[in-house]
Amino acid sequence: MKFLFHSIFLFLIAASVVTYLFLSDSKKDKPVVHWVASATEVRKAQAETFYRWLEKNDYPDIEIQFDAQSKASDIVKTIVQGVSGVANDILDCNGETLRLYQSIGLINDLTEVAKEMGFEGAMTYPGVQSDLYVDGRQFAFPRNVSTGFFWVNVDAFDRVGMAVPPDIWTIDEFERMGQEFVERSNQKGKHQTVFFRRHFTTQDRILMLRSGGVDFFNETLTKSNLEHFTYADTYETIYRWTHDLYIIPTLAQSKELVTGTGSGVSNIYIHLFANGSYGLMPGGRWGLMYFREIGFKNLSVSELPHNGFRNSDFGIGAPAVYEGADEKEAAYYFMKFLASEEYNMDIVKNADGLPPIPKYTRTEEFLRPPDHPSEWGLHDRIRQIAEEIAIVRSKSPFIISDTINRLEKNAFEKFEAGRVSAKEALRDCAGRIEKEIVRNAGKSAKLSLRYEKGLRDQEEIEGLRKEGKLVPLELITNPFYRRYYVEKGWALPESS
Repeated sequence: MKFLFHSIFLFLIAASVVTYLFLSDSKKDKPVVHWVASATEVRKAQAETFYRWLEKNDYPDIEIQFDAQSKASDIVKTIVQGVSGVANDILDCNGETLRLYQSIGLINDLTEVAKEMGFEGAMTYPGVQSDLYVDGRQFAFPRNVSTGFFWVNVDAFDRVGMAVPPDIWTIDEFERMGQEFVERSNQKGKHQTVFFRRHFTTQDRILMLRSGGVDFFNETLTKSNLEHFTYADTYETIYRWTHDLYIIPTLAQSKELVTGTGSGVSNIYIHLFANGSYGLMPGGRWGLMYFREIGFKNLSVSELPHNGFRNSDFGIGAPAVYEGADEKEAAYYFMKFLASEEYNMDIVKNADGLPPIPKYTRTEEFLRPPDHPSEWGLHDRIRQIAEEIAIVRSKSPFIISDTINRLEKNAFEKFEAGRVSAKEALRDCAGRIEKEIVRNAGKSAKLSLRYEKGLRDQEEIEGLRKEGKLVPLELITNPFYRRYYVEKGWALPESS
């Protein structure tokens, strides 16, 4: 026991020394900004670009340090560090975590400093701006932007004598082409080793649902649309593709493919796609970083298939400044750097998503990267998808995405296992989500008022729709429906 206490005592001393050396900048002669990011070659190169940018513009000398031990996805750890006063200066957010961190006072309101220093949210893509703001106040700026589509393995289609999928196609065309692809790619009577695309996730199912004009949430984000008949149809279609037509692998088959590769490639699905196990791979422009790494070049791009409404998702990596940061001024310069030509051209060259400022997607370096001629033609198609059909994921302030993903995944797995029908699985899931929304809405007076207003607005929207009248756009808070109503001609302009 005595030995144990001594060991703990020595460990605490050592931990205190390490923490002091890591977190304390009191001995440094310049400000140090800590950023939650792994010290990859890409990040190191961005830090070097940052230093050159500071020197070129005669800005203060600032050092960037990466905290690879923390992860942007570790929300609980970030909150614990934040309320304890020891979080990193730069916190990486997405649209949902930004709202969570803002609600508990963890991140700094950047609205005024963004105007002053030139990194306003209006500078980035209109489709992602809603993920940077809370109640009209700016709290982040993108380090990159991503939109979804299918990478197409041209070699895999050439091998079986098929043309690659078109730029724009329907769900029915996807099914017909998928059947033909797997039939030609696998020997009859043999174990299937080639599929059209990998298994579906919750977000994949939501994107398919949206292509039929229905989102996961209603117009005011106060209730799910799980009981809409389109959702049950989506479940049944995916089941048919998996268990009747064998276009899509089961989860067990997916795991078998992964186990059988023995690959050391950092992204296993890139490897499976490149070796022809999948003809298509859902992804984003960031995939090129991996394709370049393994020397895979014969690619084309197709939109996600639609069922009447073309759409894709939009996502951002969005650094925000910790409210308790010791080096706020230095952190502001880093935010300004994200809007600079130097940083945006770094993203253009390394293909880590789309650059934060849209105008750089029209540069010669973006459209025709000199070191990668096989990619010419791909980048502009990705830009078009981002600018024309991408919509950010809907995020209700009354329920977190982790809960949604868990409950929806469980519902689909129960249905796929034959334990319940699609309608039964979705009805049960809808009830659970409804309870969670109501419970969370009652946690604070502010949320409760917002929820009650949302219910009133939803009732008004549904009443106007029944009467065949146009709906004021400001009643709609779901970004999907804001776009959908405009395209369908169902909405009045804002503030009409």
